[in-house]
Amino acid sequence: MKPHIFALIALAAAPLAPAKAQDVSRQFAVEGAGMLTCARFTAARADTASPEYQRMIGFIEGYLTAANLYEPDTFDLTPWHNAAALDMIVGNHCAQHPEERLVGVTQRMVGGLRPFRLARFSPLLEVGDGENRALVYETILRRAQAALRIRGLYAGPEDGTFPPALRQAFRDFQRSVGLTETGVPDPATLWKLLNP
Repeated sequence: MKPHIFALIALAAAPLAPAKAQDVSRQFAVEGAGMLTCARFTAARADTASPEYQRMIGFIEGYLTAANLYEPDTFDLTPWHNAAALDMIVGNHCAQHPEERLVGVTQRMVGGLRPFRLARFSPLLEVGDGENRALVYETILRRAQAALRIRGLYAGPEDGTFPPALRQAFRDFQRSVGLTETGVPDPATLWKLLNP
């Protein structure tokens, strides 16, 4: 055999190292709105219909959706957070840290939201009626029932259903924390109720 054939055989027999999507320092490519600063996000919040604001909030939602795939034991990292809730979280942070990039803020949110995540699939339920309705995971409704029970506002079962007693418990909780009394577990209510 010729020497170059030995080299090819040795190369073929060597174990392959796993491919990496980022370099050793955990840096990765960021495109588009993720490179914008918190100062830009804060300014864009003045007109939430503007294309720039929509790109930024879209980046945040997209990043967090992708995190559902790469975070261990995660079905939904943001089980009750809508765009308005994410806007509030990022807006509060950006007001204090105008020089930070949106990608860094969003990455830190991944860690901060881990305690609230759903690890497994849970059915979505529509609760409420008329104007006051919300989509909520059954698992989150069970967590809310438990949290309301601890506060002495709910005595029913923790079964992920939405009986009249639970709606009243949500109204009582909303009144106690200064929220509009809808009796519906909207993102603001769930944030105040389930945030440790």
